[in-house]
Amino acid sequence: MTPNISLIIINRFSILYGGEKAVAVYSCIAYIISIVYLIFQGIGDGSQPIFSKYYGKGNFSSLREIRKLAYWSGIALSLVSCIIMYIARNDIGVLFGVSTEVNIEVGQIIPIFLISVPFVAVTRITTAGFYATEESIFSYVLTYIEPVFMLAFMFVLPQLFGGQIMIWWSTVFARILSAFLALILKSHVDRKKLTV
Repeated sequence: MTPNISLIIINRFSILYGGEKAVAVYSCIAYIISIVYLIFQGIGDGSQPIFSKYYGKGNFSSLREIRKLAYWSGIALSLVSCIIMYIARNDIGVLFGVSTEVNIEVGQIIPIFLISVPFVAVTRITTAGFYATEESIFSYVLTYIEPVFMLAFMFVLPQLFGGQIMIWWSTVFARILSAFLALILKSHVDRKKLTV
């Protein structure tokens, strides 16, 4: 549900600052990047039963190793995906049949969004880890905090620093901040629970 909330927020502010063209640009970018986000979701969801198993057995060293493998897999796949999308950036809009003008802008804007892709991997995997280790509240916080950060940034940054471009950066900043929050919460849980 939260990706849809984020989409509504981005589209609403994009209409306000960049018009229909900005919405068309973001649509192409969102469709392509969502494929990568689903891979991260798969890594997190696939790791979750293993996290639960080791957590239930009290085997925290194995839990940490599996979690480390999940993080490295997510980050490696995010970097490979970013490289592929960066190389193909000028052809992404063509896949969706957009105008030449929108396609050019997709190629110019997608590098901004690629900055946040590894951070999304961290957030998704951490969220899955919290579900698996009886920290559901932290999972919910991470699930819903990104649109909250996004909304806060979008109310402030475009007015202060330049319109539509700051809508794009607000999205990136929200995802990076969410990842840092995920790591802070993970560190807190590790000190509390995984000290064996």
